[in-house]
Formats: sequence, structure tokens, C-alpha cells
Amino acid sequence: MRDQEIFPKPAGPRRHALAVAVAIGLLVGSAGGLGAHLLWPGDADDSAGGGRAQPSAAASAPSRAEAVRAAMLAQRRVGVDVLAREGGDPDFFTGQARLDLRDGSTVRAATHVLYDMGEGHPWYPPEIVLIGDRAAITPHKEMTGPEYGPQGAYRTEPDATAAARDDVALRNALEARWLAEPAHLAALLDGATELTTRRARGLRTFTGSTPLRTLAADPAVGPLYRPYAAERRDGVVRFTLVVTARDLPESLKTEVPSASGADDFRVEYRDWAKGGEITARPGPAPAPQWTALP
Repeated sequence: MRDQEIFPKPAGPRRHALAVAVAIGLLVGSAGGLGAHLLWPGDADDSAGGGRAQPSAAASAPSRAEAVRAAMLAQRRVGVDVLAREGGDPDFFTGQARLDLRDGSTVRAATHVLYDMGEGHPWYPPEIVLIGDRAAITPHKEMTGPEYGPQGAYRTEPDATAAARDDVALRNALEARWLAEPAHLAALLDGATELTTRRARGLRTFTGSTPLRTLAADPAVGPLYRPYAAERRDGVVRFTLVVTARDLPESLKTEVPSASGADDFRVEYRDWAKGGEITARPGPAPAPQWTALP
């Protein structure tokens, strides 16, 4: 059985109040050295740094995304597979990540994404842990050592967004989090000027379009869309979101207009409620945090 709902076009673009707050980074001591937990300077409670976005006037309106957002937060943790753009694109990347959904505005992420050159080529993504706008980067063991310069050792970045301008791996990690986090789904759904839903075989599929300028102005995922909006300000992002009967996302596809045509992104959700909390640690972690597998 299938039914369809058509949402009317709102009077104006909406902006939601979700934001990823810049947060605490707990640095857990390694076995040979630090015995106490260390804090990144200036952080104390997962809310320091850039601060939380203030609710907009539209925040009081019912959110189309609230059921999905609430279902995600109830699970607390989720793994994702991410595919960004097409192979051959200089900004293409693929890989996996895991999100630690602390609350409605704070998402920690452990990512393992990189440009994959295809069969027969080595693939050594670093593990990049994002806590707020701070990053802890552990290189793959095959890429460790002085011959790789600063990137061949564990390091931290206090301002990941700024550092990502010159660090492709860090930029990929940030994009992976922006694409998968609840705030992105809320921005797409609540900002949509066209939206339909269909139900079939226990799944609900949202298909819609959201103006680029609306997404570029969003406090949480705006950095992902601002470069596109600079090129195609009047463009719209087309998306397809599939959720289960429990309102948990199963997949998200987006098509973003660009100067050269369109960039496609895909996120597959899995491993709900699995794995421990995500933390930043000095030195290689005892086990990778980007996967829930032991």
C-alpha cells in the first residue's frame, strides 16, 4: 500500500535552530604517560568555542524533521558510509564515519574518509575525530613517521574549519559530518520549498528541493553549501531521504548544483546505537573509533 503527502510551499524559506556547538575535547592519557584526562584549552562542557546558534523566529513553527531528529538522538550513535561527488572529481571522497549524537546541537564524529584512487592503489585514510570545531588526527600506521612531516604523527587542530582550507583530509572529514548529522536533515526538510512523501513496504521516502541560499545561511551546515551558493545562488538542492518505520534514516541522496553541473552525495546509515562514545586521545587509539566493530 502506498500513500502520498504533498506539503504546501511555505511563505518564505525557513531556518532552523539546530547547530553543532563547538565542544569539549577530552584527551585521554596514554598508557605510558598521561594518567588524567586533559581538556583542550578553553573547553569544559561540550558547549565552548563558537557557541550555539540562537533560535530563529521560525523555530516556533512545527518542524517537519522533528520525528526523524528525535529518533536519531534516542539511538545516540550511528555509523555511516559516505560517497561524495563522482570518481575523477578532484573533490571526490569515500569512506566511513561514526557519529556520537550528544544532543540536538552537538555531534561528535570519528571519520575514515579519503580520495580513493581505485583498485590496485593503496588507501590509507587517517582517523579524524571532530569534537565541535576541534580535530584530533591519527595517521594510518602506513603513513606514520618523520618522512611524512607533520601529517605523519598524531596532531590536533583547534580550528578545524580554518585548517581544512589547506588540508584535504580534514575538509573531507568535516563534509562527512555535515552530510550525515541530524542538523543537515532538518535543514533540508524544514527549508524545503517542495516536498512530497511516499510510504511503501514499511519505509517513508521524502523527495524535495531546498534553496541553496537557505542551506548556505544555516548555522550548522552552511559551510558545506556556501561555496556552491557563491556560484549558483538561485539554485536548489534536490534530495531523497528514506526513513524506516521507526523514523530512523536509511539513506540520503542530495544533488547540489555547481558551476560545472551538479555534485552528487550519498549517505547510508547503519549500526544504530552501537559503539562507545567518541573521544580525542593523544597517540593512536587502542581501537579505531570510526567503526563500531571491535
